[in-house]
Amino acid sequence: MQAFVQAHRLPPSASEEAVAELEAIVGWPMPTLLRRLYLEVANGGFGPSSRVMSLTNTGQWFSEEESLLQSMRAAAAHPDPSDPPRHTVPLMTLGCAVWWFVDFSTPDGRMWGWEPNARCEQHCLFPERFTLAQWLTDWLDGNRPFPEPPPLTDCPDCQN
Repeated sequence: MQAFVQAHRLPPSASEEAVAELEAIVGWPMPTLLRRLYLEVANGGFGPSSRVMSLTNTGQWFSEEESLLQSMRAAAAHPDPSDPPRHTVPLMTLGCAVWWFVDFSTPDGRMWGWEPNARCEQHCLFPERFTLAQWLTDWLDGNRPFPEPPPLTDCPDCQN
């Protein structure tokens, strides 16, 4: 793993204090695998397309946000009813407002997709049927590049 970190010039691992601050903001513990990746591998830049968001500002932006902590601090300071539930934490953007989220309320980190281009605001966040470990394994196998929204509902706003 260290060879991958060095070859891709990933930032050094995050601190325990940064993990604890994020957990306090979210109100749930970070899934174990994600915690180990941030603390033992790198502070972001790992995963599909090397774009998992940094936990703290490293000077390297792997998404549209400076860091996961900055994003979650802003969401906590200015809550919006249209924001995703606090236990679903943005992990990686694919561009065009499409995101992968990880669920802190599940120990294994259930994955969620955010696809506002295919659904209305109420339905753009949806649970996937796999965990963080399965998502990462699929990435290593070259699969599952984008979230897959469930079939369209009877929602008139999703039909437009």
